[in-house]
Amino acid sequence: MIPQTCARCHSAIYDTYKESVHGAALTEQGNQYVPTCIDCHGVHNIQDPTTAKFRNDTPLLCAKCHTNEVIMKQYGISTDVVDTYVSDFHGTTVTLFEKTDPDLPTNKPVCTDCHGIHDIKAVDNPETGIHLKKNLLVKCQRCHPDATVNFPDSWMSHYIASPENFPIVYYVNLFYKILIPGVLGGMLLYVLTDIYRRFIARKKEGAHS
Repeated sequence: MIPQTCARCHSAIYDTYKESVHGAALTEQGNQYVPTCIDCHGVHNIQDPTTAKFRNDTPLLCAKCHTNEVIMKQYGISTDVVDTYVSDFHGTTVTLFEKTDPDLPTNKPVCTDCHGIHDIKAVDNPETGIHLKKNLLVKCQRCHPDATVNFPDSWMSHYIASPENFPIVYYVNLFYKILIPGVLGGMLLYVLTDIYRRFIARKKEGAHS
């Protein structure tokens, strides 16, 4: 297998990788759909993973698999992870850097800052899984050292707001989706009726002159 080939020189990284959610699926279950070294690093075009560009490109790198419905359906994982990340403040900033200044560093988190690199664990892992509030708080405190226990509640994770997940956000969005078209539509109707009224008034004036 490819990871074992790379392990000839990168044995420590391989030992970490094989214990990760990806590596365990490959080495223990023989799952060929999980990423190996070359899926992230390339083959003959291996890039320096310590550069700002490589880091800024990480969301697109992870998206190769995590937006693939065929692959994600096998694990019951949503393919909305990239869209929800990009719509978040963190993701919006990183995406902007990736498109405009890919070689400039940004302190906003990318996938690997929260999920890990070669040591990625399942999100429900009791020790490190970031679906658990106490584990997520530890991640948040890396950039937000003053974050309190309720700090993670302000993040929607990779959920899309719905009546089940973050209902307040969902109904506020729904309110504005109705309010804004209603206001603009009302203004347009007012302008059109005013134009029509003026047109009729001028027509009547012309008839009496």
